[in-house]
Amino acid sequence: MIPGRLLSYGKSVGIYFMASLIPMLLMALINPLIAISMSPEDYAVYGYYSSFTALISPVIVFYMLHYYSKRYYEVSPEERVRLKAMLFKALIFFSFGVSVVCLVLLYMYLRFFNDDLEFPVFPYLALMVFAVPLTGIFKLEQTECRMSRDTGGFFRITVISGVILAAANLLFVVAAGWGAAGKLLAPLVTSLAMFVYLVVRHRSLFRVHTPLAEFRKVLSFCLPLAAGATLGYFFNGFDRTYLESLGDIEEYGYYIVGAQIAGYLNVFATAVTSTFQPDIYEAIAKKDRKGLWRSALMQVGLVAAVVAVFVIFCPLVIRLLTAGRYMDSTLYARIVSLSVVTSSVYYVINNYTIARGYPRLYLYTTLICSVLTVMAYPPVVSRFGFVGGASMTGMSFVLLAAVNSLFLGLASFFRGRKRM
Repeated sequence: MIPGRLLSYGKSVGIYFMASLIPMLLMALINPLIAISMSPEDYAVYGYYSSFTALISPVIVFYMLHYYSKRYYEVSPEERVRLKAMLFKALIFFSFGVSVVCLVLLYMYLRFFNDDLEFPVFPYLALMVFAVPLTGIFKLEQTECRMSRDTGGFFRITVISGVILAAANLLFVVAAGWGAAGKLLAPLVTSLAMFVYLVVRHRSLFRVHTPLAEFRKVLSFCLPLAAGATLGYFFNGFDRTYLESLGDIEEYGYYIVGAQIAGYLNVFATAVTSTFQPDIYEAIAKKDRKGLWRSALMQVGLVAAVVAVFVIFCPLVIRLLTAGRYMDSTLYARIVSLSVVTSSVYYVINNYTIARGYPRLYLYTTLICSVLTVMAYPPVVSRFGFVGGASMTGMSFVLLAAVNSLFLGLASFFRGRKRM
């Protein structure tokens, strides 16, 4: 690799990482105060309701950000502005409408199909649901910065959001002592603040004409992706929902703490992905196989290295972040952290599949794997308890990567046969 390009990669990774690291460090600094202010039951309530985020986010945001990433290098700058305006408005009006539907459906599920739930429904459910549509245009702004390689813009908006989130947690959880309600309120208030800022900043986009016919194309492309991503709940959230049924609320709280701390590794994984995602899409568009493999291997390798360090020093990390109160979460944190590696492998394969124009393969993959995963949970958890649930988080992504690769190989083979 050319030294200049390697230096550019290093600089980008560093900026993206710092953009994510600063908010993470702020949360890490206040986490001992939060751990002291929240009981295992509070963590259990927070973890249970936040698990539904993985279920409803794809429906509310509707995978429109991936459509923007795919089209970014395929259209002219003028068309790109119209595309952004269309998605900007859709992520406000379409997403808020869908979020209301999601709230009603989840409420009906919890009331009529999960009536043995030990937690109250409100205000926790509403706080979780309405935080999601507020993040749409914020994520669009981050995507715009990544694809245009505006690392400075990405850094500023991400750090500002992280500072507000840390302050909101201090206010609602530590100072007010609102426990799980405060923990769910903090991201909602943070998202609302960023939402208002971006609406004002990009108010000119409301004046850009966006034909409804164009939005139908977005819906057509994103429908199988959104449906597949909704099924992704069974790989990233179902463990917390299912393990609640074991009835051991205190141990469930320890599991939530461990999974949450392991989730900090996603900060680094996101930084690495933010750096290499534009190169992967560009390499696919230009049919640069060498560049594609280089970017993919570097992305997964960096994530694996950091996870390995975390696994070694996990007890120390848990002690520092929870003021020594939740040391029983160590095992769960170590096991769940491995899913960061397996998910990185899968997401590289998945992004390649989408960029190649096979959105339906994503739906088929998640449909098959979600069924297999749900079938595997009862026997695994019955035998290994919470450890089994933690192990399933990583193994589910291994299954996804394998099935997706198989479908991708078959699709490429049959497409090649048609051209002969």
